[in-house]
Amino acid sequence: MTKMFDAPVWKIIIRTHIKNILFGALSLALGTAALIGFNYIDDGALRVLLWPHSKITGAFYNINLPYQNGVGYVSPERGFIIGPDCIGIRFIAMLFCMAVCVFTRRFRGAKKISFFILSFIGSAAVGILANCMRIIGSVPIVSSDRFTTIHAGSGVVIYLLTLVITYMFIDRFTRSPYEKLNSD
Repeated sequence: MTKMFDAPVWKIIIRTHIKNILFGALSLALGTAALIGFNYIDDGALRVLLWPHSKITGAFYNINLPYQNGVGYVSPERGFIIGPDCIGIRFIAMLFCMAVCVFTRRFRGAKKISFFILSFIGSAAVGILANCMRIIGSVPIVSSDRFTTIHAGSGVVIYLLTLVITYMFIDRFTRSPYEKLNSD
């Protein structure tokens, strides 16, 4: 028992939280790899990654969005393109890193690994939905002179709200019963 207190405080903290630190570092590495790797994807991968965005937007507006190589899904009648920037890879990577770095400490063993994998899948799904909301909301203002400003501003608002809501959702469902009693 006295041996533990002989070690410097930083060693005790690292030894106690090493798994959480490693999962956080792994999430940051995967997020960085996704950001770097996205710049090198080919047209076939881009087509697959943009497919959910085009299907959801097409269903909402009841239009067909054909794929144009090197560009993305195009709507000639409405004058917009769902291109590589519409994937929102930076937001998805940020959402994944936030979930893992903040909440992985609440799990042990196999649950920690399961949470990591579910965070990866959930971040992609939530990111796609947030990006689709942004696209759907921007279609009516495509012809506006202020399209770029409104599109960028709505993106900031949607992404921030999505981060906050996701944080609150994960926090609520991963809290221990003791934490739930003390928070009410």
